[in-house]
Amino acid sequence: MSSDSTSVFPLTLGTEREFATARAFFSSAGFDEPGLCRLLGLADMSDLGKVEWEKCDKSKFSEALWACVEVFLRGNTYSDEALSKAWGAEPLQTFEALGLVRPSRKCAGSLFCPIWLYPMQGFLIASDRRTDPEAQLITTADDVVFPGIYAGTLRFLRLLPDARGGEALDLCGGTGIGALILAKTARHAVTADLTARSAFFAEFNSRLSGVPVESLCGDLYAPVPHRLFDLITAHPPFVPSIGKTMIYRDAGDAGEDVSRGVIAGLAEHLRPGGTCMVLCVACDTTEAPFEQRAFAWLGEHRQEFEVLYGLEKIMTVEGVVSSMAKRGQNMSEEDAASLLHRLRSLQTKQFVYGALFIRRLKTPTAPPPFRFRISPSATAREFERLFAWRRWCSGGGLEQKIAQCKPTLRRDVELNVRHLVSEGELVPAEFVFSIDEGVRSAFRPSGWVVPLLAQLNGQRTVAEVFARFQGAEELPKGFQLSDFTSLVQQMIEKGFFDLDLAGSSGDEHS
Repeated sequence: MSSDSTSVFPLTLGTEREFATARAFFSSAGFDEPGLCRLLGLADMSDLGKVEWEKCDKSKFSEALWACVEVFLRGNTYSDEALSKAWGAEPLQTFEALGLVRPSRKCAGSLFCPIWLYPMQGFLIASDRRTDPEAQLITTADDVVFPGIYAGTLRFLRLLPDARGGEALDLCGGTGIGALILAKTARHAVTADLTARSAFFAEFNSRLSGVPVESLCGDLYAPVPHRLFDLITAHPPFVPSIGKTMIYRDAGDAGEDVSRGVIAGLAEHLRPGGTCMVLCVACDTTEAPFEQRAFAWLGEHRQEFEVLYGLEKIMTVEGVVSSMAKRGQNMSEEDAASLLHRLRSLQTKQFVYGALFIRRLKTPTAPPPFRFRISPSATAREFERLFAWRRWCSGGGLEQKIAQCKPTLRRDVELNVRHLVSEGELVPAEFVFSIDEGVRSAFRPSGWVVPLLAQLNGQRTVAEVFARFQGAEELPKGFQLSDFTSLVQQMIEKGFFDLDLAGSSGDEHS
């Protein structure tokens, strides 16, 4: 970003020394996520809105840190004299030079922060507030730099794959926090956003955090023509548009326009062996579920891509429209009815929320798109596990391979048994395996199968467990090894078993 942009934004791209001085101060003051969460009793920074500030014990905070909390987190005004005493003259002058504090228009001799500044994931992140402490609208509604501190963004960050030393691109980058995380494992990280304001904030955050990130402005891939990446990520806007479009939020008639653009551009920008991750709301239609529609969006090169969809939540069309109306988006009853009619005319069956992982194969032999359930705690690990498993399954002799493998139940699997009264006694009537950590699955086997599955502890092969029970005549008549391997295959795909797959390194994408 050009430094000329500083004249229209609340911050200033200062000198390297100024940014270094700011970083050093925040570090010495303890303005970091672990420390603040501990002092404020938060699980993470997304809970900041739940803090009862009047009950905070200020004695736990240093004078410098409490002033940071008041000015940068809460957005309160502070006297120039008090800040000079709390922070020291040089840090205060640095913050003024960077635009992090400025004189109050309403309270002489006082300063305030025109943006929201907070630590997260080891970085210092600036984003817009809706209003500043002077009760003035900071920016137009369609040009807001959306905060990176909210739960949805934190979920996106948990899902970011390891860049493995490659080149990474985060689209719809906002504050730049995605690219900053990717920079930890990438050779080079790029963030791109449609609005100049977001691109500017991303550049500021990169410099303030001391992590090099290339910040670009433009519509999706427009700023990176002819460039290829090993990892492409996006947390795009996904709200169906109504009336005046808000760029950080709205995404066309059904809320899918931006997501579709990200996916459609992969053939030109994702290297063979590369991965794309998109966290979004999308539509299942009466014609096809979202993952199949996304596969079609890849165009004539779609056979080069493998698609996995981790579904977290399903929402009705009526529920989405009602939610939009309740969230204060200036929807009249006529607007809501019109939107509902539009969505139905687009054959929208339901809305789905989750993570789409797309991998470009080195040979055009893509298996069908696959959907599975994930929990809010899901990470890229669940998708890597499935990619490896599907690659392992793609060779011949699958039944024999499963028979000779040694799966082990994941430590977070639960087995619940429901009992019913029969002839005056409680007897087990239903067995349910469940998991809700990363993946979210339930499996209801017949009771006699449970002891077999319990013996799969990573020490015995599937064939050995089957032979042991067969020899003891503990299996129903007609139950064959092929039936057992098929059952184990289903449970591995559902996430109940871990399996050490020889030769399934994530670097080898066939």
